[in-house]
Amino acid sequence: MDAWYKGVMAGGGLNGAIGFDSHMERRDWESAKNSIERSYGRSSRMHRLTLDTLSAAIQSRRMLSPRLAS
Repeated sequence: MDAWYKGVMAGGGLNGAIGFDSHMERRDWESAKNSIERSYGRSSRMHRLTLDTLSAAIQSRRMLSPRLAS
């Protein structure tokens, strides 16, 4: 995700997503995704691809993280 994030930021286009940088630095991908959705919606192709990538990373993290015993 670090390499992806650097590429996204180098391409610009997410400068208006409030809090995106700080969420990504903390690896809080769910909040980063919400930040983009609040700022841009899913209007452009670039933003949809970014949201899809974050969604995939979030899903992967959930699947790979150890489950808490109930």
